[in-house]
This record gives sequence, structure tokens and C-alpha cells, in this order.
Amino acid sequence: MTFISIIIPFNQEKRYLKDCLQSLKEEKLEDFETIIILNGISKDKEDSTNKDTVNALISEYENDLNIVVKSFDEPIGVAKARNEGLEAASGEYVYFIDGDDYIYHDGLNKLISIAKETNADFINGERVKTYYIQERFEEELKERKYKPLKIKKNSDDMKFAISLLVLKNRRDIELLSALHCLIKREILTSNSISFDENKRYFSDYSFMMQVVSKSKTFKSAVGSVYAKRQCEDILNYPTLSQEQGEDIFSNSIKEYEDDLKTIDFDDSNKKKSLENEINKKLFNYYLKDFSNKFRLNENPKWRGEYFDLMCEASKGFNQKNYKDEIQALQNHDIGKVESFINKRHRKAKIKRIKKIFKKRDKTGRNKLLYEDVFNKRKVKSNRIIFESFRGDFYSDSPKYIYEYLLNNYKNQYDFIWVINNENSDIPGNPKKVRQFSLKYFYYYATSKYWVINRRQSGRLKKRPEQVILSTWHGTPLKRLGLDLENVYAGSPKVKRIFYNDSKKWNYLVSPNRYTTNILRSAFGYDGEILETGYPRNDILYNADEDDVQKIKNKLNIPLDKKVILYAPTWREDEFDEPGQFKLTLKLDLDELKKKLGDEYIIIIRAHYYVSTRLDLSDYKGFAYDFSSYDDIAELYLSSDILITDYSSVFFDFANLKRPILFYPYDLDKYGDIDRGFYIDIHSEVPGPLLFTTDEVIDRIKNIDSVNEEYKEKYEEFYNRFCNLEDGTASKRIVDEVWKK
Repeated sequence: MTFISIIIPFNQEKRYLKDCLQSLKEEKLEDFETIIILNGISKDKEDSTNKDTVNALISEYENDLNIVVKSFDEPIGVAKARNEGLEAASGEYVYFIDGDDYIYHDGLNKLISIAKETNADFINGERVKTYYIQERFEEELKERKYKPLKIKKNSDDMKFAISLLVLKNRRDIELLSALHCLIKREILTSNSISFDENKRYFSDYSFMMQVVSKSKTFKSAVGSVYAKRQCEDILNYPTLSQEQGEDIFSNSIKEYEDDLKTIDFDDSNKKKSLENEINKKLFNYYLKDFSNKFRLNENPKWRGEYFDLMCEASKGFNQKNYKDEIQALQNHDIGKVESFINKRHRKAKIKRIKKIFKKRDKTGRNKLLYEDVFNKRKVKSNRIIFESFRGDFYSDSPKYIYEYLLNNYKNQYDFIWVINNENSDIPGNPKKVRQFSLKYFYYYATSKYWVINRRQSGRLKKRPEQVILSTWHGTPLKRLGLDLENVYAGSPKVKRIFYNDSKKWNYLVSPNRYTTNILRSAFGYDGEILETGYPRNDILYNADEDDVQKIKNKLNIPLDKKVILYAPTWREDEFDEPGQFKLTLKLDLDELKKKLGDEYIIIIRAHYYVSTRLDLSDYKGFAYDFSSYDDIAELYLSSDILITDYSSVFFDFANLKRPILFYPYDLDKYGDIDRGFYIDIHSEVPGPLLFTTDEVIDRIKNIDSVNEEYKEKYEEFYNRFCNLEDGTASKRIVDEVWKK
């Protein structure tokens, strides 16, 4: 007999299944079989996001994992998929893993080792929830940002084993899971235990209730970790939990009550132990999550239908410290329950306030005042707050919308600028506030209009009467938001953040139809899009030679040299910590200075995500770091040639019809692994792809021939991406948003 049958239902993206299969391969198992149930994906059906087929991926692992495939063209549901796996299984033990999850090093081997040593009916390890791709998750574990449970020894204590299953310390409502458990197949066959195929949601519950009831011996594995992937794309690939929305609560509670009745232990103590662990989990959910939704959620179900369901479920609660509150719940006394919840909330707030003042936590103080004081003040209908790149720059489209309003409607509005350098020279003398300062929260709470060029801070809460104008900050080359495949070092919840933040926007600015389509897809945005061109490009059409001369004087660069602008983007795998990226300069400045220094200077502008600064002291008079310069549009006007890689700057620079060179030295890695592109970088960009400093130097020396070679392609590119730009985008937006 085969020792273990691994059962994998799969109905999502191929890249997730690859992580799953790769983690199994790395376990280097013996005496096993892998049964894959293609649930709604025919084995030969092409995956929607890749040219490769699921079949091709499975074939890569077929020999290593002893794979058996059962295919269903139509979705059959996870319960039936697992049952189909059980029907095909021949192992002494069965093991379930979802096709979008993966196993941390030796996680399954640790379970198997205990099974062989003890012949236990049931062995489980720990599930750790993560949004990260496999490589980053493993780094996080090594850095101890995730801490697996500390188990002093392999435990045969049923109470402890169940505590892992019910995740009693988690706030979510998940109660029982069939994942990351070795279950003796004889337990299932002799007791006719299977997943209830009539249940779309929570089919784990009743299955595991029966498994635990019929198992005689339990074991838990030390340090056995299973990565339970949390779906970050709630629009395109929602999990069953996300699919239910708020109804997950009522569905789960009803299932919980039904399944508690199926517990069938011979030993009354074990039965009581299981009931207690599940009730602890449910009470923890009530205490930390349900109570807040009861108090704050605008959906009346939380104070009606859902409250009644929680009252019924509370019959099993017996926490001594909350005896009176539990009694009120069990009596359906909504007034008393509300009083207890508010009392706990006030107590927690007082504790939070004391902690804030004890630690002199200005950020905590500001947030507290924002939530409890400023958001109760009247919103000023003539007040506009502007923010560009987290307050680090006076720049981009918010700058040019502001200046248009200032020049044409100066006396009609109260202007606020979020700017971290309060010495920044901003015309019109607006009020200036630093990001996350007390004034920042006050003015965000009381401004009718927010003009921003990236996602709003998660610390802010838009009020119903407020209007958000999002200008975004570029024509996308790289995939972003919901269109991303992998997120390596940024926030692992970036897709959910993109989606949730965009739902609060009233207007989103687009420079062309290409960008409009992408922004709708990447943000899941269904609101109003202003397809007007970018206000930040108005200056490229309105500036004259005198303006350019003034800019060069302000930059203090030589007037007798031509200017090369090098503007590389950031790399997700080059960082000090998530959100803090490094710039590794790959152009050889020594060679550039030696071969081009008589005719050119080079100015370098790093992406605003980059936290490191360049030391160019050895290249004084030739290389200049303008990464901190406010307005990149002024750098465009000062430059004769642009060199970039994957930054969206070339879409804007193309408005000037000046030469663009592309230096994507890591193209294979960046395009295929890190981000991916919306256009074919090999055939659609308006300039040559160069991969060495020598190639860059050669093309600069022969820039006239480059212009001639790419003349036709440049014109096509301009007509596609710059056709709306004419220097009046700011006016068009103001006319629409402020109805001028």
C-alpha cells in the first residue's frame, strides 16, 4: 500500500499551482502519490493568463510527484473535488493541500515522520496565513516576523491538537480546516466520512468534526508549517470566504451550530474538549471582531439578523470574566449587550490614550484626534488639499491643477499643500502641512476636495460629502495593482489596497485610452475617468526657451553642454526592507565621462520609492543627482536625451519628441518575474533596447541615426499615447470637477 495520498483541488491560476507543486517536490517524499483534481479546468485547456497550459505545468512535475490527474471541465466545487481525490486515493494516510497554498521546508516530512513512528490516526501541524509569494514568505519566516507555535514536544493531547485546527488565537471566523493534516484513510472508509457536496461553503467543518470524533490517537508536529495563501485579488480570483462577503458570518454560524451536533465521541471528556475549543474560538471572534461590527458597521444586519445568530451561538460560551455580558447575549438583550460593548470600547480607548501620552506618541495622538474630533468638524466646501508623492515633492499633476486654480480662481478657494519640507517654494502662499502632522489630519478631515497622485493614506477616512480627485502618476508600462502576478517586497496586500482605495475616488485622471483601460483593470475601478491628458505635461507644451533657460540656471548645470537624463525605476528585489528600495547604478559613469564628457553631462533621477542617495563626488561637473528635485517635468525640458529602463517617464518625455534610449539590463528577469509589461517592450517602444554601457555610448554618439531609424515608430507612439496632450489638461479637469 502507498503510504500517503496527497490530494490537490485546483481551479485558479497556474502560477499558484506551480508554488504548490514545487514545495511538494522540495519535500523529496517517498512512497506517495499526488492526486490533482482539475476543478473546472480541463487538463488541456489553456490557462487564461498564460500561453502555457496547466497540462504543461503538471508534466514538469509528473515524474517527481507521481501525479494522477482527474479533470472536470465544469466547476464541481471543493467538496466534490476532495471526494474525487479520496475515491482515487490508495494511501494509508491522506493529506489535503489547496492548489494555491504551499509547504514550508520539511513541513510535510515532519508529519510523515510522526505517522511512521506512532501510527497515529491523526497528525497535524500549523497553518500560517500569508499574502506573500513563496520566496518572500520563507524570508519572512527566517527573519522571525512570523513565529510558528512553540511546541516543547510532539503532543498527543487532543485538546492541543484541536487548538491548532480551530486557530483559536485568530480573529477570523474559520473554525476547522482539513488542511495540513495527515488522516488515516481507514478512519474515513470505515466510518463513511466524506465532504458534504451540498455545501459550497465550510464543507471542512462537518468533515473534520467526524474525523476528530472517530480518531483515537492525535499527534502534533513541532515546527511543521503550511503557508495558507490569502487571496490578494478579491476581484478576479475571490476565495470562497471573499465570495460570501458579510454573509460569511451567517453562513459560518449556522454551519457551526449544525456541525456541533455531529460530534460523536465515545469519550465524553474528549467531546467536551472539542466543544470548548471551538467555543473559545467563536467567543474570541465575538470579542474582537463581531463587537466592532455591531458597534460601527452601517449594515443593519449586524444589529439585527447577525446579532440574533450570535445570541444563539453564545449558548456554549462560559468565559468567567465575561459572565454578565454572555448572560445578556444569551437573553438576546441588545441594550445590555450594547452597553457592555461600549464599556469595553471606552476602556480600551482610555488605555490607548494613556499609552499614547505615556510614550508621547505624536502619531497616535494625531490619529486619535482625527478620528474623534476633526472628523466631526464641518467640511469646508471651498477647501482643497493637495498631496504629491507622500508630501515629498511639490510636483506632478496636483501641482499643475493647483497652479491653474490659483491663477484663475485664487480668491474662491482655501488651498492646503501636504509638503514635508516647509521651506518649499510654493506660489500663492498656501497653508503647508507635513504628512501625518496634526494639521495634516485636521485639513484632510475638513477639506471638501482631495487632489492626490497616488493612493490615499490608510490612516484617512473619506467622509460622504468629500470628493477625491486621483490623478495617478504615470502611463503604465509595468503591470500594477490587480494586474500584478507577484508582489515581492512591497505590501503583500497591495491588490486589496488598490481595490479598496479606488472605491473611494470620485474621479480618476487618464492621459489616453490605453491608460484608461489599464486603470479600470488594475484598480477594479468603475467610477468616472477624466480622459484629458496629464496636467503635469501641460508645461511641456507651454514652456518657451526663456523658461527652459531659467530652469537650467536653477539647476546650476553647464549651459554649454547637452544634457542626458537617466531615470531608472526601482526593483522589487533590491530593498533594505519592504517599501524601502535601493538604487544600484548599472551605467558605468567612468566610461560615460571619458567618452562623452566633452559634449554631455548626465543628470540622474531615481524613482521616489528609492531611499538611498548616490555619491557622485568623483564625477563633479559631469554627473548630477536630482532624485530629490521636485518636478521631473522641468528635468525633461532641460534634457536632450532620455535614458530609462521600465519607468513610465518615457511616455511623458515623448511629448517633446526628443530621443529616448532604453537600458533594460535585466530585461529577462524583470519582465518575466518581477512585474511584467502591458506592451511589447521589444517592438513598441520608441527607441533601441541597449544592454551595456558601450552600447549606450555608441548610440549617443550616433544619436542622429537613432532619430532617423526610429522616426516612424516614434510618430506611431506619439499618436497613440500623447494625442490628448496640448497644454490644457488642467483646465479640462477643473472645468469638470469644479464645474467652471
